[in-house]
Order: sequence, then structure tokens, then C-alpha cells
Amino acid sequence: MEKENMASRNPEAFCGLYSGACPVYLKRDHDWIVKKVLEEHGMALEDLHCDGCRTDVLSPSCQHCATRDCAKRKGLDSCSQCSEMPCEGISGFGKVRPHGVEVVGNLMFLRDNGSEAWLAAQDAQWRCNSCGRVGSWYERTCEQCGAQLPAGYEAKST
Repeated sequence: MEKENMASRNPEAFCGLYSGACPVYLKRDHDWIVKKVLEEHGMALEDLHCDGCRTDVLSPSCQHCATRDCAKRKGLDSCSQCSEMPCEGISGFGKVRPHGVEVVGNLMFLRDNGSEAWLAAQDAQWRCNSCGRVGSWYERTCEQCGAQLPAGYEAKST
């Protein structure tokens, strides 16, 4: 997905995850996370839509998120604004999936530098340095050009 296509969507999640690297947000049909979401919710790929945590168009896996609900209930733009951050829910996020390990650091960066700087840093972190394609959380090699991606996690469980 190119930068201009992402402008109409919001890749900044309340919890500090960068949705711009989420396989569901990117609609990468070959990714194990997408396959798991489709299977768990009995959906077809064409029915799967997500415009990011801060929109009303959410992945079925994110529609009932306690972290998102908490931030919205408190009237926060981000968990980075919460006086209780890092709370138990945020601190334990990395235990669920490897991509969750970065949320506390991301939230501190957001708190210290603001959303615009964080989004720019995240875009650079997940974009292939060779061809510009955005990688997803569990891609370590760019599927477009074969280059090593600057970020990406080893899938611990599927």
C-alpha cells in the first residue's frame, strides 16, 4: 500500500501499535493473521475491512478491544496521554503476539514527540528501503523485491 492510499485511513492505534503494518489493515491475504481472522469469523477476504483503530471500520478481531474502549471512555487520543500508562493491559500486550512488545516504547515516543513524528518513524521502520513497499508485522523479507525489511517479527505461534 503506498503512502497516498494510507492518507484516507488512520494507522495510529490507541495502544501504540502501528496499524500501517498490520496484515489485516494492509489486506495481505496470504498472511497467517489474515487467514486466522477470516477463519475465526467465518468471513471471505472481500468482506474483511479495516481502516484503523481510530475509525469505525475495524477488523472483527479489534471490534471489542478493551484498550481501545478504555482510551475512548477516558476521552484520550492515545494511551500515551493516560496517567496510568503503562497499565497492566498495555504492559502485557507483548505476551499475546510478538508485535505487541513495542507498544510501551511506542507510547513513550508518542508522549515525548507527538503523533506526526511517531507516524513518520513508524512509516520508515516498516517500509522497504529498496523498493518502498510497506512490510507487515511478520514479514522479514520484502515480497516485492526480496530485500531484508528494516522490521518484522518471528511468528511464535499461529
